[in-house]
Amino acid sequence: MKVLIVNANIVVPHKERVLERSSLIAYNGIITRIDEGVRYRHDTTSDLIIDADEGLLIPGLINSHSHGFTLGPLFPSAAKPLPLGMVFRNLNRHLLQGTTTLLNLDGFALPEEVEIVNKLHPVKVKTGTSHTPLNVKAAELADGSGLTPTHKAMTVEEMLRRGAVAIGEIGGGHTLAGGGAVYLEIPQAIEKRTGRRITPAQASKLLTAVLGRYADPSQLDREKVSESLKEIRLDDVLTVDDAIDIVMGTAYKSVETAREGIKEAAELALRYNVPMIVHTAPPSKRVILEVARKLGPLLIAGHTNHPTFEEKEMLQVARELRSYGAIIDLCSGDGFGARQLYSPEAVDATLKMLREGLGDIITTDYMGGYWDPMLLLIKKAVEENVLSLPKAIAMATYNVARAIPALAQNAGTIDVGKTADLVVLSADDISRVRYVLIDGIPVVVDGKIRVPSFLQVA
Repeated sequence: MKVLIVNANIVVPHKERVLERSSLIAYNGIITRIDEGVRYRHDTTSDLIIDADEGLLIPGLINSHSHGFTLGPLFPSAAKPLPLGMVFRNLNRHLLQGTTTLLNLDGFALPEEVEIVNKLHPVKVKTGTSHTPLNVKAAELADGSGLTPTHKAMTVEEMLRRGAVAIGEIGGGHTLAGGGAVYLEIPQAIEKRTGRRITPAQASKLLTAVLGRYADPSQLDREKVSESLKEIRLDDVLTVDDAIDIVMGTAYKSVETAREGIKEAAELALRYNVPMIVHTAPPSKRVILEVARKLGPLLIAGHTNHPTFEEKEMLQVARELRSYGAIIDLCSGDGFGARQLYSPEAVDATLKMLREGLGDIITTDYMGGYWDPMLLLIKKAVEENVLSLPKAIAMATYNVARAIPALAQNAGTIDVGKTADLVVLSADDISRVRYVLIDGIPVVVDGKIRVPSFLQVA
């Protein structure tokens, strides 16, 4: 299939350039020609001509940190897999947001559970692995309901041999008293006990009152627990001791094992020379900085802009990670949309990190299924002159491909000979996706998912 894209402003991340009013040809999945400054190229042999209408043509986005789009156990807590319909809902959202390659960080999924979605959906899915003894144990303590004997018997070594491209996610909000605990475990436990559902923000206040920001039982403040119960109107159905028991029985029970699991996984990352992606938040800060000294650029510090960090601490952690050469991941979060976990203030803190150069890659994470598109954060950073457009796009494309070499080989930028994973953005709004091509085949047209006619079964 031959596709001609005309009238485009082509972003070339690896050269930090924008080729204005240019054209490009992709043939059989490969970029074969770029005509800089040629706004409209005449080619009678093309199967399809796409007019970018002076919008941006960028590489397909590469998201190296998200969850919920394979059939394997969910999250680092190895919860039951999502239903197939929800898996496809998540894949479709990523695709419509311009993502062409995803790294699955539900690290207990088996290769077969990942390959099913690759056969059924156009987004390219690769996987990480969390199959270390301590991380399996942490998952079982937190939940573990999605683990079968086959999952438990799998090893990091075997997963890497069978195609895993990274170790991770190691630790998580569900095993380290973080976001997963506040939007899932604590609200579910309280609803089961009282019949009432609380918000993630309310659960977060209760969690902090019991464990502080560092998941430390010595930080228990019974007075704050009492105040939190009154504030969220649970004081008539829960005592202070009830609330403490719920938090300790959900958010804390796997924390110490999960911390040790980070060290265990780091040794394997060194042994096999593969990147390790770790949950970065106050409860895991100390051990992450410890392993960062050994791993350097093999360590990818996931969502270093985690909203449970105070801004000053967030910057200090990022600076120390930078000094060790670690890769700093900034999460788009949900501060533009749902705002269950990330607030507008968290977005502002993220922009401060970017201004200081304390960010290498951008991802989404999961945010309870309500993540913001990476392009929204990119748009904000460009509009406020925090980053140039090519550098901002590089953080979700070229930089990711460099940080995890086996994730998106021959992709992540636009050049002759590169894979034709491409996205056309609106000229009026760079966060609005018009077209997505994967291997040169249009799979999103005019902002809607389209199954090519030659793939449809009669």
